[in-house]
Amino acid sequence: MGTNLEIAKNRLFGDGGLQVSNVKLFPGSNRDVTQEQIAEQVNKIIGQLDAGDYDVIED
Repeated sequence: MGTNLEIAKNRLFGDGGLQVSNVKLFPGSNRDVTQEQIAEQVNKIIGQLDAGDYDVIED
């Protein structure tokens, strides 16, 4: 199994992934976050979306 970063890159940009072409990620107030930590969170979020584990909030 690859690193979280490699998995996130494939899930976002790979042939079997979401085919994302432009994405911006903001670390918020914690500037000491690593690439691997951001990738871990991206993988967690994509996994939750794939599993249908989310709530739709409408304005």
